[in-house]
Amino acid sequence: MSLKSKLNRMKTHLNTEKSSGEMTGAKSKQNLDEDLTTQVDVLESEWRKLGFKPVTFDGEVSYKKQQFYPNQNHLFYQDMLQINDLWEELQVNHPLSLKGVAVEKLLFFDTETTGLSTGAGNTIFLIGYAKINANGIEVTQHILPDPASEAAFMYSFLQDFREDDYLVSYNGKSFDWPQVKSRHSFVRDRVPKLPKFGHIDLLHAARRLWKDELPSCRLAIVEENKLKNPRSNDTPGSMAPLLYFDYLQDKKPEHLKGIIEHNDKDVRSLVHLYIDITKRLFHQHRDKLTSNEHFQAGKWFEQTGVVEKALKHYECASLLRGHGQASAFYRLGLLAKKAKKTDEAKQFFHQSISLQAECFIESYIELAKLLEHQEKDIQGAYENAKHALAIVNKSNHKNVSISKVRDIEKRIARLKKKIKL
Repeated sequence: MSLKSKLNRMKTHLNTEKSSGEMTGAKSKQNLDEDLTTQVDVLESEWRKLGFKPVTFDGEVSYKKQQFYPNQNHLFYQDMLQINDLWEELQVNHPLSLKGVAVEKLLFFDTETTGLSTGAGNTIFLIGYAKINANGIEVTQHILPDPASEAAFMYSFLQDFREDDYLVSYNGKSFDWPQVKSRHSFVRDRVPKLPKFGHIDLLHAARRLWKDELPSCRLAIVEENKLKNPRSNDTPGSMAPLLYFDYLQDKKPEHLKGIIEHNDKDVRSLVHLYIDITKRLFHQHRDKLTSNEHFQAGKWFEQTGVVEKALKHYECASLLRGHGQASAFYRLGLLAKKAKKTDEAKQFFHQSISLQAECFIESYIELAKLLEHQEKDIQGAYENAKHALAIVNKSNHKNVSISKVRDIEKRIARLKKKIKL
């Protein structure tokens, strides 16, 4: 029920009391009508000051804002077209791929809610998304002015949505979109169905690339450390519930100005982040990647079947000091082994061990396998297996599964029998 509908119900109730003699000295019906109209008009006027216009549906009112940011020094559209071409050429599916998706169909999407759970008690009060075109970035925001206007809020949002749109979010797969589905279920008999669409979640990409480098993968931290764009005077998203409850208490939209601006920055930031991450994957970033970034990018490509690009990233990582260097040598060893390049594989495994021996029992195990099965060097295989077990025991089995320890022990026992120790 909208604010106007509730006020009208209140008016009817007050008139009923007056007719029964309980409202002696109350305002006349005409004055009450004028007061109610004034309240609704004042609220709409306050929303308009923030750039929002009313959207009416089924006796309810929602508010919508559109803000356009023209291209200046940043050619986002051209970047996105080039990125789209790169994905088209890749010929495989990848979680970040835009293959077959027009740039104009991307919706960089975020919500603000009254809580962090996805349960029925949590309400979305702001939905925002950015779209790119040749002239710049357009941000659209929908606001829920009253919990009883959820049908109008959802209807307004769905009018902008098409089946071939493609969401790009930050934790949207786990939070934002499940929350939209949950709230939609309450009004689904009154509004259009939710469309089915593709969805890229950049939080998964950020965690993959930077979880070992950054203290957290919160969007603001990624912006500051990787996009080199720290926020200033920003209202944190954690304040959203309190600010919305303040607004509901006294109906002053000004309370939500900061969180509306925060949401606007979030969706525009997702455009930058998607371009940034993709350029890192395709070796087109203006900055040099860390060894860990190269390693993680390579691992991601390897998992999606793009071995050539995986090799290139692993090779870059192996040349850089840092967290990913030893891991890169290990993955290069596995790929060389798979390609039947035994000497290269051995060299890569030895290099990984020389950099990070206590963490790379896997390299010792792989060397043991190669020596036993390819080179028939049972003594060498036994020595490498013993090294692996010694490292495990030294670390008190830390980060090593019991099954892995048992496999090493079985390998050592079998090799001992072969050399008759």
